[in-house]
Amino acid sequence: MKKILLLLFYFISLQSKATVWEVSVQDFQFSPSSLNVVVGDVIHWVWASGIHTTTSVSVPSGASGWDNYIDDSNTSFDYTITKAGNYKYECSFHAGFGMVASFTASGVTPVTLSVFNITTQNKKPALMWTTQTELNVDYFSIRRSLNGRDFDEIGRVPAAGNSVITNKYFYIDNQLSERASYVYYALASVDKDGNTQLSPIKIYENKMAVAKLIIYLSPNPVGKSGHLMLQFNAARAGNMTAHLSDMQGRIILRTTLSAERGVNNGHIHLGNIPAGIYTISFTLDGITEAYRVEVENR
Repeated sequence: MKKILLLLFYFISLQSKATVWEVSVQDFQFSPSSLNVVVGDVIHWVWASGIHTTTSVSVPSGASGWDNYIDDSNTSFDYTITKAGNYKYECSFHAGFGMVASFTASGVTPVTLSVFNITTQNKKPALMWTTQTELNVDYFSIRRSLNGRDFDEIGRVPAAGNSVITNKYFYIDNQLSERASYVYYALASVDKDGNTQLSPIKIYENKMAVAKLIIYLSPNPVGKSGHLMLQFNAARAGNMTAHLSDMQGRIILRTTLSAERGVNNGHIHLGNIPAGIYTISFTLDGITEAYRVEVENR
């Protein structure tokens, strides 16, 4: 029986088509900043704004690194994944501002996952998934992230093990914070030898969260570098506007930050702003929030 299953999975792996995963490069962030992929897939970086690079930091043994500009003259770059493992990369110009990202590639898959959806039941995220085939699978690890990049295991569901019939699974996240407007989930299929296969990442909008645009601003006061880092929520792709006003209400600076659905990272340079106390206001999707910011002496 096991030999038949092995032949079946080999046939499925030969028949599967490579997926092209698009990553937008904009405003000091790669979006999405984390991906779960399969060997043979292609990462397709697309320029949206700014002058950036996509530069490998670490790759699995035997995989090729890369270092390419992504700007208005080099608007895209493709990388075909040839080895399973973890890949980390950055913009070499803006890594210090948090412009880093990663993807994890699985090899031959022990599970054929046909459905992975997240709905709301009793005001909680309900994860539902279906497998068509399983080979030597021990359990499913449910993983959650509040920023789309760093995932933690929050639960496990036992697997059928070896199967060529449809199996349905279910998990409710009862521990989700009401402060998180957007949450990211992934499934890890773990076999009895400890090997792991990761599902695509799904984003869940938490309707029970208090509506909030800005998640954090840092540092405040803004020091000698003049860099103000921020993280913010967005219900859809678009642009968030920001303007800085002095104590007399005069607008000193206007700028926009590109946004993708979910949690976004941004950066505003205040290096040319005189020391003082200011109000910075952000507007996106009809929501406006204002914060007091102090700029220190240079």
